Amino acid sequence: MSADAVDLIILGGGCAGLSLAYRLAQHDDAPRTLIIDPRSDYTNDRTWCGWPVNSHPFQEDVRARWHELTLHTDQARTTVESRRYPYEMLEAERFYGRTLAAVEAHPSIKRFQAHAVDVEDRRDGVTVTLESGKKVQARFGVDSRPHPKPLAAPWLWQDFAGINVQADNLPQRAELMDFRVNDDPQTGIDFLYVLPYAPDQALFEWTRFGRPPTSPTILERKLEEHLHTRLGAGRWQALRRETGTLPMAPPTRTHGRSMVVTGAYGGAMRAATGYAFHAIQRWADECAAALIRGEPPMGAQPGRILPHLDRIFMSTLARHPERAPEFYRLLFENAPTDRLIRFLSGVPGVRDTLSVMNALPWAPLIGSTLRQALPGRT
Repeated sequence: MSADAVDLIILGGGCAGLSLAYRLAQHDDAPRTLIIDPRSDYTNDRTWCGWPVNSHPFQEDVRARWHELTLHTDQARTTVESRRYPYEMLEAERFYGRTLAAVEAHPSIKRFQAHAVDVEDRRDGVTVTLESGKKVQARFGVDSRPHPKPLAAPWLWQDFAGINVQADNLPQRAELMDFRVNDDPQTGIDFLYVLPYAPDQALFEWTRFGRPPTSPTILERKLEEHLHTRLGAGRWQALRRETGTLPMAPPTRTHGRSMVVTGAYGGAMRAATGYAFHAIQRWADECAAALIRGEPPMGAQPGRILPHLDRIFMSTLARHPERAPEFYRLLFENAPTDRLIRFLSGVPGVRDTLSVMNALPWAPLIGSTLRQALPGRT
């Protein structure tokens, strides 16, 4: 395959780019595809979690599943159970291994290690200029790279620092959100996340919703202090570390002329939740099917209602950050668990959405809705 004229260019070989390439690699008649990504090595740099409301092709790569999840606030402990949608955790190492092997085995899909510095998006195709000056042309393009930009109210950054811990005194139940670590809501909405996946191993993650973004070093230090207090100094070992920053915001852009933007910055992630992996899998299914039919690639389809509800919820969090633990507790206490899971996963039915809305106090939500109707208010 020539590297300078293909059917499809995928910019970015992360979760979204490789999820799409993996689907295409299942077809002998896949479009001639070039994945452009600057990394030379793939490491175990990410952990993805969520609920498999829809099936995906990486079930065998799931590291662990939990049917029960607990949420802690200063006032209460709430445990919910779902036998239908177990919460699952995937580590990037297995995902990268499976997707890269499929790409390498397909004669029409290639990877090219390079940094794209410019994209010309025309009605008749795209031209990508690489850092070397080389130009690559394609009929269509999918851009899954991060496109960070400053966020305005009510949108927040989700910053996190995680450590895979080995110790002999770990909790044995999954803790989805522990707000008892949130000592200053005006700095950010902090919570801890604990996923034990072996008797002596667990993922601990310190997460903050805030604006501007917080340095991962600050969150990593907070997490280490917590582990020293909770497990005992010298009684735990770090097996692996990860940090990251995600926008809890609408996509910066989604569709061009012949290029679509996707991934966490392209509308594949729910703005109000930060869950991305399973939404990316749904998008990859639809986008790959369109390409195999000979149609243009598709961007993420968040629908009409959920973006409005996300804005109202994020506006409410921005106005009442000290009440964030209460809002999440009420969601898990009052909404039927499976309905709440479908809502958080971005695929609710009408009754699911009504159940979630009824689980929250109406006054702050109505206040946020009315403020959005006023010019210049969020």
